[in-house]
Amino acid sequence: MAKVSCPKCGSKRMKLHVPQTSIWKCEKCGYQGPVFIEDGNIEKQLKESKKMEKLQKKMLRGR
Repeated sequence: MAKVSCPKCGSKRMKLHVPQTSIWKCEKCGYQGPVFIEDGNIEKQLKESKKMEKLQKKMLRGR
């Protein structure tokens, strides 16, 4: 069975919210909508992306 991850926070705590339309709900952040099929690294990639965004904002504020 394929695992799914939240596209917003990367959590694997997803439940099928509306089965007829494949709408999922994240138990961690509350996101509702379509999800990504787990590729093994999605959560790590999302965390790294958010980390880079924070670093970029911090660097821009320092100027």
